[in-house]
Amino acid sequence: MKNDRIIAKQMTEINRLSNELDCLYHNIAQNYGISDTIFWIFSVLSDKETDISQADLCNNWYYSKQTINSAVAAMIKKGWIELETIPNTRNKKRIILTEEGADFCNRIIGETIEIEFAAYSEFTQDERENFIRMFEKMNGYMRKEYEKRHPKRKA
Repeated sequence: MKNDRIIAKQMTEINRLSNELDCLYHNIAQNYGISDTIFWIFSVLSDKETDISQADLCNNWYYSKQTINSAVAAMIKKGWIELETIPNTRNKKRIILTEEGADFCNRIIGETIEIEFAAYSEFTQDERENFIRMFEKMNGYMRKEYEKRHPKRKA
């Protein structure tokens, strides 16, 4: 019983801290007049090594199709991105930054990376690696428990 109360208090504190971090990223996005989703799309697009499609954002960043479609439409309207059909795919399109979009992305994500880098530099390499391992473990345990309670339906 006592252990249950301790775990419950720790869960509350972890969730509070997670929300605080989300709020910090939200404040950065708001400072630049963009939505959180657009901020994270810029973050993904800032990795010049990777082509990214709307489907990739849904699958790898856990956004709904509607959320991504709305954000991408807004970014196209602002002139920040274009869509280009990926050869040998049915209708998959890669998201490409325009020159204006790349400049804006570099400002926003550049500042964010500087902030993150300074913060993560306060940790030792071992602490950062442990943090990543613990985060992955927690996500895995949560996913496992969720899927136990809500098994995927067979199509």
